[in-house]
Amino acid sequence: MKKTTILLALLFIISVPVLAQQATLKGTVIDTSEKKNLANTVIALLRPADSVLVSYTRSNTAGQFELQKLPAGKFIVMVTRPAYADYFDQVEVTAGATVDLGKISLILKSQLLAEVVVQHKLGAIRIKGDTTEYIADSFKLSAGATVEDLLKILPGIQVDKDGKITAQGEKVQKVLVDGEEFFSDDPTIVTRGFTADAVEKVQAFDKKSDQATFTGIDDGQKTKTLNVQLKEDRKKGYFGKLELGSDANKYWNNNLMINAFKGKRKFAAYGIMSNTGKTGLNWNEGMNYGANNNVEVGSDDGGISISVSGGDEFGGSNYWGEGLPKGWNGGLHYSNKWNGDKIHLNGNYQYNKLNTESEGNTYSQNILKDTVLYTNENGNSFTSRYRNRLDGLYEVQIDSFSSIKITVQGSKGESFSQSTFHQESLNSLGDTLSRIERKTTTDADNKNFNSTLLFKQKFRKQGRTLSISAKQNYTNIVSNGFFFSDNNYYENGILDSAKILDQQKLTENTLSTINSKVSYTEPINKRSLLEFNYSIDNNHRKAYITTMEKDALGGKEYLNRIDSLSNEYQLNVLTQSGGINYRYAKPKKINFSFGMNISNAAYTRTDIKRDSAINYSFTNYYPQANLNWTMGTNGNLRFNYNGSTQAPSLSQIQPIRDITNQMNIQEGNPYLKQAFRHRFEVSYNSFKFLSERSIYSELNYSTTQNDFSTYNFLDLKTGRKISRPINVDGNYRVSGYLSYRKKVAKWGLMAGTNAEFNLNHNTNFTNDQENKNDRQTFSIGPNIGYRKEKKVDIWLFFDFDYNVSKTSLATDKVTRYLTQGHSVWVWLALPWKLETNTDCTFNLRQKTSVFENNNNSIIWNGSIDKKFLKNDAGRLRFAVKDILNQNIGFNRNINNNFISERTYNTIKRNFMLSFIWNFNKNGKPMGF
Repeated sequence: MKKTTILLALLFIISVPVLAQQATLKGTVIDTSEKKNLANTVIALLRPADSVLVSYTRSNTAGQFELQKLPAGKFIVMVTRPAYADYFDQVEVTAGATVDLGKISLILKSQLLAEVVVQHKLGAIRIKGDTTEYIADSFKLSAGATVEDLLKILPGIQVDKDGKITAQGEKVQKVLVDGEEFFSDDPTIVTRGFTADAVEKVQAFDKKSDQATFTGIDDGQKTKTLNVQLKEDRKKGYFGKLELGSDANKYWNNNLMINAFKGKRKFAAYGIMSNTGKTGLNWNEGMNYGANNNVEVGSDDGGISISVSGGDEFGGSNYWGEGLPKGWNGGLHYSNKWNGDKIHLNGNYQYNKLNTESEGNTYSQNILKDTVLYTNENGNSFTSRYRNRLDGLYEVQIDSFSSIKITVQGSKGESFSQSTFHQESLNSLGDTLSRIERKTTTDADNKNFNSTLLFKQKFRKQGRTLSISAKQNYTNIVSNGFFFSDNNYYENGILDSAKILDQQKLTENTLSTINSKVSYTEPINKRSLLEFNYSIDNNHRKAYITTMEKDALGGKEYLNRIDSLSNEYQLNVLTQSGGINYRYAKPKKINFSFGMNISNAAYTRTDIKRDSAINYSFTNYYPQANLNWTMGTNGNLRFNYNGSTQAPSLSQIQPIRDITNQMNIQEGNPYLKQAFRHRFEVSYNSFKFLSERSIYSELNYSTTQNDFSTYNFLDLKTGRKISRPINVDGNYRVSGYLSYRKKVAKWGLMAGTNAEFNLNHNTNFTNDQENKNDRQTFSIGPNIGYRKEKKVDIWLFFDFDYNVSKTSLATDKVTRYLTQGHSVWVWLALPWKLETNTDCTFNLRQKTSVFENNNNSIIWNGSIDKKFLKNDAGRLRFAVKDILNQNIGFNRNINNNFISERTYNTIKRNFMLSFIWNFNKNGKPMGF
């Protein structure tokens, strides 16, 4: 393994070439009428053959500019500035020379004669304020290429193999179509469903918050966003993509997407049927599905926000990898604007169904002061879930000063799961402590409805605004479960006792919230304002649990209620909050804000079973501060601090035991306090078009008062663990991330690296002993790539992850191990309209005293395409996944003094023959 690591490191080092001697171009930009120097003017150097951007800068306060490190050759100089006519000229530079263009005069557009027409060839990239605009047709792609293929070749944008997008060093969080959301926040519906030839331009920008857009004062809260602007002719007619794939035996993957646009009216539909792991939904939708009832309540400003912990199997454009999935997914989209865009309607419907069959083995250790307990578990399960979901948006611009925006969203679904497990516990000598056989079956119904109302009012005085918002959310989850458990306990290897549990469990969890907020801003001057806000929030949650068992006479019906395992519990939180914030903004330079909110949260816990209620309240102070500093034309520095509360979930405080898993019993703690978290974030981002050099770095620190942890009681005779949530102090987390990438112009290479670290410190208790845990991870991932338009695309990625875990219960038991994941991607254009694509990933996992199994694997995939039909609209693709048949479902987990390793079934080697057709009807033939 060491030889492999050294070889891969050397391969990366020797792949990075040295830049050659290059030239410099400089000059000064002036106004022709007033003869004044023009600052902040864009100067771009274009390649004459195809207008591809070679270099770019802006003039300084004296109107001067300088382009450095230029290759020798002939170029087009383009000078642009708002309100002025564009300036173009040709220039030739030689290696090592400095070319001075002298004074470049710009003329106001208003001064141009009406009969004078200025024409020029549009450049590949244009800079408009904070927006970078890419003209799609300036970048050559093969027929049938998707929007994702286009993004991969745009300077400053990267797309990984899972479809995740990075722009100017920052992760893209939204992908819009013509400025609005399309189906949902899932970007792959756009990037993989649209073809590149339908796109006019792609815009990359930082989307400001609604409040900042409304008040005109930047609050530093931004979301990296891509907007895909479609060509006008594609908005008249329809276009889409069809893919039919099968191996004629076990696997199938069928997709259809069709778009019918007419001006601002958009209609779209898509359908996916696949058992190769494609589901096509985003994680946020999973929050509304309600698959996990562990609802948590958090607040940053005194109001209440809702989040759902746990994953949703509908989440992600691909499933999480465990088990064999079968998915059906379809959707409809409609949007339109009327009356000069004053009225806007957007609606979506989605249907999802996912069946998963899985089986696996888990090996775990509980580390104690003087001993270790081992647990081995194997089992299989089947789950089936479906959901119907509707959402809509209606927005009206009443006049130039006021508007109303209404959103609604609702979903209804059902789920079924069935599982069987065998579990065995052993002591440090290898003696069996217990053997458990479990069977569970659960049916659940899920309902969700939420809505928002936002009224915005501007006044004639710039910066004076009033906004009123109201939010409502209702979630209801009802389940009916049966579980059977055959429990056998041993002493000195001999069966000591046995117990059978055969029970029915009925649960209902309901969440209902209503929130309203009023915000008023008053300008102090042109660059600063004060914001005053008040909010009130009513959050009501209830959980009903009824556990039944069969009667003692051997009946088949579950008729007897078990009072000790049944409970009706309610939690109501009424929160009122008020605060003041100061904001200052100097455009394109700096903006910052700071302020404080004060809130009172009144809690009422009601145990309906015992007919008792407890009332208590907390007064909280929420400081916050942020800074956004634009450093020249290339860099940006951000700082943020905020304090926030986290209320315990209902399942954490409900005074009842969950004994479904006899070896891991959970019980609630009604005396839990709310937690308060302090979070500090610093980030720096820089991007230069000249070398396509991007830097993104961030440093985060958080610490929590009254953090949620656990008290664990481990029975050394049976191996059983009983856990109860508690509050602790002293938990903290420190993390850092750095991404660097640069174009090596001489060789046409892109080279870079990613580095990351995480330090986690937390405390829990085991058998009355305080246990302080420290976990550290360090990662580095160099990468290098080469691309030649329409011919070849090669990337090498290296990833080294080092993990360290320590526990105060056993200072001599320190877990250290190295994992590596190196990959190569290759795309080649071949004669006779053939293309081939392959990727290979090497997974290397170091053995340790804890993890003794060898789980190394090489995952190699490949495909070959044959293009045909008119304009290469059709493709035949033969693909092989996991050519070497080494795909291993594998996961390692280190959590406090608990360590586990899990292996499970997953999709292995398969063959797929697919037909792909990109069709359109926009005044053009459809391909046949």
